[in-house]
Amino acid sequence: MINEKQNLSLQLDLQWNDGLVNYKDSYFLIKTNFWRDFYPAVLDYKIKRAELNQSIQIDYKAGDLLQEEFSQANLKTIPLSKFDQYFKGAIPVIPVVGRFYPRGMIEGVAGCFKMDDRPFRVIGKTADTLEIDLNHPLANFSLQLTVKITDIFDANQQNGGRCNEVAELITTQGPGLQTLLKSHPTEFFQEGMPFLRKIEDDDSIFYAAIETKPSVDQAALDQLKQFYTEKIQDNSKVLDFMCGSASHLPDKLQYLNVTGLGLNKSDLKANLNLDRTIIHDVNNNPQLPFENNEFDAIICSFSVEYITQPQKVFQQLARILKPGGLLIISFSEHYFKKKVISLWEDVHSFERMGIVLEYFRQCSEFENLNSESIRGLIKYNEDPFISKNVYSCPLFIISGNKKGSS
Repeated sequence: MINEKQNLSLQLDLQWNDGLVNYKDSYFLIKTNFWRDFYPAVLDYKIKRAELNQSIQIDYKAGDLLQEEFSQANLKTIPLSKFDQYFKGAIPVIPVVGRFYPRGMIEGVAGCFKMDDRPFRVIGKTADTLEIDLNHPLANFSLQLTVKITDIFDANQQNGGRCNEVAELITTQGPGLQTLLKSHPTEFFQEGMPFLRKIEDDDSIFYAAIETKPSVDQAALDQLKQFYTEKIQDNSKVLDFMCGSASHLPDKLQYLNVTGLGLNKSDLKANLNLDRTIIHDVNNNPQLPFENNEFDAIICSFSVEYITQPQKVFQQLARILKPGGLLIISFSEHYFKKKVISLWEDVHSFERMGIVLEYFRQCSEFENLNSESIRGLIKYNEDPFISKNVYSCPLFIISGNKKGSS
């Protein structure tokens, strides 16, 4: 049994399903305690009676873990003129069905004020009106919370705990923003020019002139390696799509045959995971130089945000995967601002998972869609940038299987 004066480190996995996608957000809470932090009653009771590395599972009905339950009164139709298109600056923002925006953009609507950054969602639109949902993004979902005690610190150590409301900590600042709008595909790609970039010159010249290694710390990369360990089988034929100098494939996986497709010849040459390399610019030519049903798995790490023709590319990725084959897309909050598509910079980090999920959905060749996020890890002590920021990069992973059995 836990001593109430001890500090704990916890892994909190929040999971839900909307009938289209399985969602999971993993939050690592470091050095929490019972006299400074606040837990939901059932969780508080169970943690105090748990042991190191024991998993605790609690199922919550819709709204039970949130500050406010779902309310029909939070579904409103407002004049389009109430949406402040210039809230973010001189360039007007066009409201898009399925997108989330801060409530401050509809100041004057009941329950909203100018500095309110809580999200609302556009769920419908006419020439003169917006249908909006002011409910919490998770308000309609039953939630499953799995908690694991990963470390226990000496009871005499008096630092720890930050007066966190744990339920609020794990359900705000992102979770739910990646959920797809079931009634209507999110119109990410319909307004403006979402796939333009700040620099539209030759990609190969740009990447040849810079350090292309992603600025993602080792703690986050190890989480990605662990994901690959769990999802990719030994003896698989793997494509590292938009490949760089490392594929982040773990040594635990044996007898892989790995092809790297990328732009930078020196990066591909330095990548020790690769058995074969192919130079190919997918933005200039989305048609991929592979046979149908060629690969067991395709990985794309820290590159999806640079694809300018994603609908065509995802159709190609589906074509070259074997039936039942797995596509894994991962990204972080770090990217090259001059080459990222404009849409990527315009949305919340969690909403970017929604963008990638729309790529999968609009392709219509994938099933078993999964969205996973990992937040709150601490960088390793030897990390050269730990003095600037102790927290590891958040990691976002979207995956799905090509329809059909292998």
